[in-house]
Amino acid sequence: MLAFLVRRLGLGALVLVAVSFLSWLIFVPALNPLWRSYADPNDPQVLAMAKRAHLHDPLLVRYWLWVKGLFTGQGFGRTVVDQAPIGAELRSALERTGELIGFSLVVIVVLSVLLGTVEARRHDSPLDLGLRTTSYFVWSVPTFLLALLLAHGFAAAPRSWHLLQFVRGGPPTGFGDAFQRLALPSLAVAFGFVGVYSRYLRSSLIVSLNEPYAWVARGKGLSEGAVIRRHALRNALVPFTTAMTLDFGTIFGATIAVDFLFGLGGFASLLVSQGLGAADPFLTEGAIVVIAGIVVLAGIVGDVVCAWLDPRIRLA
Repeated sequence: MLAFLVRRLGLGALVLVAVSFLSWLIFVPALNPLWRSYADPNDPQVLAMAKRAHLHDPLLVRYWLWVKGLFTGQGFGRTVVDQAPIGAELRSALERTGELIGFSLVVIVVLSVLLGTVEARRHDSPLDLGLRTTSYFVWSVPTFLLALLLAHGFAAAPRSWHLLQFVRGGPPTGFGDAFQRLALPSLAVAFGFVGVYSRYLRSSLIVSLNEPYAWVARGKGLSEGAVIRRHALRNALVPFTTAMTLDFGTIFGATIAVDFLFGLGGFASLLVSQGLGAADPFLTEGAIVVIAGIVVLAGIVGDVVCAWLDPRIRLA
């Protein structure tokens, strides 16, 4: 398992290097907050800020200075105009987005496993047909549209319904407040994914329930529920986990859209408003690298979980 983990970590590090370099080449040349904030590019204050941020240095030299700063205590650096530490901004956004992803993943996993198991046990029954039809419907609803409907619908509800607390913006304080603020955003993120992942689990669980080990377990007197819990579900979770891992970038993108619509103060506001909106190259680059790091880390965790569920994967 250790060698398997080392290989995955090495591959993830290479992916992060590639993402940081390509995003630097694509975004950084077009971003300069001084062009937007100051009319005179020859103003002494503008020239001083440009020199301090190395904005006039060659692109590759700037990239090397930025990478070197990651390992010499400078972290992700500071914003060009305000000189605010970017690391603090990234940590705050990471906390807000991490809370939303955590709540959403719990909803996705719990509901997908529950619905997929019910569908597999009752496959080809009217209940299975109804749940599958519902799954196709919820998967067809765009996340941003559902988030927009939930945010504006609950905000427009009568005050006597006490629903406005579910659409308040800003960072939550405490678990109770976090639950209230993240209940609707998490539902908006998870709604469509529950539809597709419950279908994945249903299909793989039906295959597992027809494997020889499942028939042997039934022959020993185990109930159908025990066969699922002790044998079939573990094997069925391997493709389920793989699918979630491969789609984590999509899930993360959905959280960005939902974060923006509900005003949760996560990576959406950081990247769109403070990074690209303010044309700050260092804040934008830091946000992109952290987002890529989260996606890569999720892939590694998914690989480790799959390797634990099925040891044969460790040989890959």
